[in-house]
Amino acid sequence: MNETNNSDPFSQANIQKADAFLAQFIDIKQLLPIKEGLTKEMIEYFNSFKISTQIQIGPLTYQERQKKIQKYKQKKNNRQFTKKNHYDYRRKKANSRLREKGRFISNKK
Repeated sequence: MNETNNSDPFSQANIQKADAFLAQFIDIKQLLPIKEGLTKEMIEYFNSFKISTQIQIGPLTYQERQKKIQKYKQKKNNRQFTKKNHYDYRRKKANSRLREKGRFISNKK
């Protein structure tokens, strides 16, 4: 059984198969400039959209906004949903008081 992984459409083997298929319909000399031309156009197109760090996004610059987003994500990852006792003194005092059926009662009876 052949164990080669051809699931990647951009693997070298798949690219060669596609070129061989296209060569049936288009002369290989015409195929290469088309492939290279599309690649160059795409690179030029995406390079024209370089993001400047001085761009204002609302009241913030791009860098300030990225820092705030990073800080938010860091805090989000550190959240803990366990119950915390914030008032140790109150808890100790409540545990030491007398109760009847779960309700606090006075010492006078």
